[in-house]
Amino acid sequence: MSSASPDDLEAPVLSPGLQRVQRLVDGLYRSVAGAIVSVETREPLVALTFDDGPDPTSTPLVLKLLERYAARATFFMVGAAAHRHPQVVRAVAEAGHAIANHSWDHASFPSISGRQRRTQLRWCQRAIRPYGVRLFRPPYGHQTIASHLDARLLGFQVVGWSLAVTDWHERDPDVLVARLEDGVEPGSIVLLHDSIFRGELDQPMQYGRGPLLEALETYLEVTKGQFELVTVPELLRRGRPVVEEWVVTE
Repeated sequence: MSSASPDDLEAPVLSPGLQRVQRLVDGLYRSVAGAIVSVETREPLVALTFDDGPDPTSTPLVLKLLERYAARATFFMVGAAAHRHPQVVRAVAEAGHAIANHSWDHASFPSISGRQRRTQLRWCQRAIRPYGVRLFRPPYGHQTIASHLDARLLGFQVVGWSLAVTDWHERDPDVLVARLEDGVEPGSIVLLHDSIFRGELDQPMQYGRGPLLEALETYLEVTKGQFELVTVPELLRRGRPVVEEWVVTE
């Protein structure tokens, strides 16, 4: 008699009552271990997001490109950098973009204590006031249930992304453009970097923003009129947030 492998076995069909319980459990888990990654929308809306700034050289160049194409974006700023460059923070806000929290010094949140995480969030929010909205993106995308709850305790929504073009590694602008063209769709939240914070991970990084700036200009030109580029707060107002499990520790 042959034995069936686990892949050959059909999942049991749950009763409608158990299906409702399962949906409730899944929803509760996402609420304590999730992140907003996109929105459901029929409108051609896309949110470009820029992490790790502000930088006094590269951030103004990003702002010029966005202005040229009537695009709005969201800048998840590192508090230490914002504290050093308040004039750049102000320029981003005055250009109509959203400013959000990316921690004080880009520490991986699972590796520090709850008290340290909450301090990081508070210090960063102080550095970006009065412009900062209550959105938080964990450094490196690293999150546990405990770090998520710390952010929610302080009133932040956690925002991940649906598309990362890995501009912190890739040096070829054409590759970055292709990833954007292939991956962006209505409701996308796109991860980009106007700066690369020199953090704690021992990885080779593409610190120069030249390839990203070239790719961004090309992408905005070839897709002109295809999408409305909006801030994350506006995207959330105009669509239904998609929250997915987001537990990443390395």
